[in-house]
Formats: sequence, C-alpha cells, structure tokens
Amino acid sequence: MKMIPIVPVDGGSFPNKNFKGRYCLSPFINAHINIKGEVDLCPCPKWGDTRVGNILKESFDSILSSPRAQDIRQSIINGNYNYCNETKCALIINDQLNTVDTLPENVAWQIEDPARYELPYEIAFHGDRTCNLSCPSCRTHIIKVSEEDMSKQREVAETMFQNIFSQPSDRRIHLTTSGAGEVFASPMIQHFLSLLNLTDFPRLMLSLHSNGLLIEKNWHCVEHIASSIDGVTISIDAARADTYEKIRRGGLWPNLLKSLEFLQNKKHILGFKFNTRMIVQKSNFEEIVDFYHLCKSYDVDRIEYARVDDRGTWTRDEFKIHDVFGKAHNDRLPALELINQVKSLPDTWFDGDFN
Repeated sequence: MKMIPIVPVDGGSFPNKNFKGRYCLSPFINAHINIKGEVDLCPCPKWGDTRVGNILKESFDSILSSPRAQDIRQSIINGNYNYCNETKCALIINDQLNTVDTLPENVAWQIEDPARYELPYEIAFHGDRTCNLSCPSCRTHIIKVSEEDMSKQREVAETMFQNIFSQPSDRRIHLTTSGAGEVFASPMIQHFLSLLNLTDFPRLMLSLHSNGLLIEKNWHCVEHIASSIDGVTISIDAARADTYEKIRRGGLWPNLLKSLEFLQNKKHILGFKFNTRMIVQKSNFEEIVDFYHLCKSYDVDRIEYARVDDRGTWTRDEFKIHDVFGKAHNDRLPALELINQVKSLPDTWFDGDFN
C-alpha cells in the first residue's frame, strides 16, 4: 500500500466539533459504492460529502490515496469531524465512537498519519432503488428495471466485481447490500452476489437489508454463500396489519409474518444476527413499544428506530406533518415519551435526532 504526503483540500460542510481522542472507523475501513461506481468513505453518505472517487474509472489505490480521502481521515484524527453531521450519525448519537484503547490494530496504525491506508474490508454496495414496494416516505411509485437497463446494470455489476474481487483473498471482507431498494428485487445486486464464492473468499461476511417479502422466494440467490451471512435487517415500520399495509405500500401483513418466521428459522440454522427497523413517523409512532415486542417474539437481535427523513416524496409542509419529532409537531411530546421507553430496553439502536 502506498503512502503519499497529505495535500489539504477544502474541508467538509459541517462545523468543527471537539471529538479529539474519539475515532470513527469508517474512513479507515469502509467503502460505500453506489450504482454509478461512486465511492464514499462513510456508509451513510447522505449525512455528509465523503465522496472520493469512482471505482469504474479509478483503482482503489488512487481513490484511497487522493487528497480528499486523506483530508477526511485527518478530520477524524484531529477530532473536528467537519465532514460529519452529528445530528444524523447513528454512531455519534449512540455514543459508539472508538477510543485509542479500542481501536483495531490496523486502524491504530493508520491514525498516526492520514496518508496511510489499507484496502477497505467494509464494503457497502448501494444505490439501486429497484423495489417491489412504494413506501410513501421513500418513493411515489414502484421502481422496476427495464430489460435494456437490466443488461447494463449486470455489466456494471461485473465491472465492479472485477475491480473489487478480481483476485481470491483470505482477507476479512464484510459486504453490505443496499437499504435504498430491495436486494431480492434487484437483478443487479443479485447478479453481483451470484459472482461471489466462498472458495475464493473464505472470510466473506454478508449483511442483507430487505423488506423481507421476497426473501423466501429468492433465497436461492444467496444459498451458495448463505453460511457467510452475518446479518439480515428487515424494514417493517409497523406493529399492526393496517398500519403496515398503509406505510409499506404494496406489502401484505400475512406475507411479512411468514417471512419473519422464515428468517427466525434461518437465524437458528445459520447463526446470523437478525435485526428489524422502524422508520418512525406520524402514522406509526403510537406503535413504537408494540413494535419492540413484536420483533422480540421472532427472536430479533436488534430493534432499530430511525427518524423519518425528507426524501422529496412529500412537500415540505407534508413532511412536517409526518415528522412527528419536529419541534412544532403536536404529537412531539407523546412520541418522545414512547421513544424514551424503548431507549431503556435492551437491544435497541437509534438513527436520527430523537431529542
């Protein structure tokens, strides 16, 4: 791996913070790659501009040694975190930044100099918005791929695979699929996964983000690497049938429950972490506590709560109605009371500003 003297570039767009001595691992171990091949050093690029290159046009070495990549790493080393939105970042909100005593050995070596880097072993493959649902908070219609686009996307998947997995490796590689669309509805991501094998990559770990509804039908797409599955996260957003079928537009509650039972069984066979997620909004906030208990009845390991985000599917005024944690929202106080109840329960995780 190369070491190139750092060349300062313009910093991030967020105010300087004082996190000296607290370390986010992402810029040292992570590559977030979208459908266009663009690479970010944070798994949540919408919380800050951490884009450093394009894997379809450049090598990983040139991307990771770029002045911008070095500047992002420097922002973590010196503690100003000016590429990071502390009101959105789940690691900061959940107080899970590392200290020097808890840094992995490979990261401890890198924080001595921002020009140092290793090829990332946390790879998030995101950006394909193909989905079998059209949840109102996310999109206005179901997004499908045409036959022509399907062929192009398979070519992109193969190009990415060659740039990332061209040689067998016994390095630990943790691959995460997108939460922007549906992995089991995406020809591109399924084709990418079909190219992997555990003979060439024996230490592969796979994390899947899904709405769950197609997971039993299309499980064959990951059957050949099923033993590498480290975690499955299912977005549900409700604890009752009527709420679910309103928020997860196009989904049916009995089909969801069948999928949760399928995953509960797979978890006990394969040993992966089984997580669930609720995007908290006006339509479902009263079910915050019930959601926790529903998930626990299926042996879920971690129940995640995320504050609804503005993705442009509603007008600004409509979004304010749905964002129950908004400062002026009429239901803000009862919503805070419910979210604080689950904050005291084990195995919970929070994404967004619930204060």
